[in-house]
Amino acid sequence: MTQYKKNSITLIGAIGLGTGVMISAGIFALLGQVAELGGKWFPLIFILGGIVTAFSAYSYIKLSNTYPSAGGIGMYLVKEYGKGTLTAFAALLMAFSMVINQSLVARTFWKLYLTIN
Repeated sequence: MTQYKKNSITLIGAIGLGTGVMISAGIFALLGQVAELGGKWFPLIFILGGIVTAFSAYSYIKLSNTYPSAGGIGMYLVKEYGKGTLTAFAALLMAFSMVINQSLVARTFWKLYLTIN
């Protein structure tokens, strides 16, 4: 088994991040907003989203098999674009998207808390 560098994300950390972002945002927070915006088209939009997600997951599987690493998306960006400004910018966008996603989840749960109390 390959040893990861000190302070790299652990398996437990990756599972926690995935669970927090994908499940809480996707199921609890954003699904209702998409249903509201999609209206009668929601079932089709949901299926289309699943198809797009399947292609995305497949590409991550192929990348992780080709370049096994604990670096995640940042490592894939370096492999594609090299070490430079574009890679740093794309990595920052990824980090910002996670922050925005978590803020939407927090907002949704805050509204739920206010509704209950």
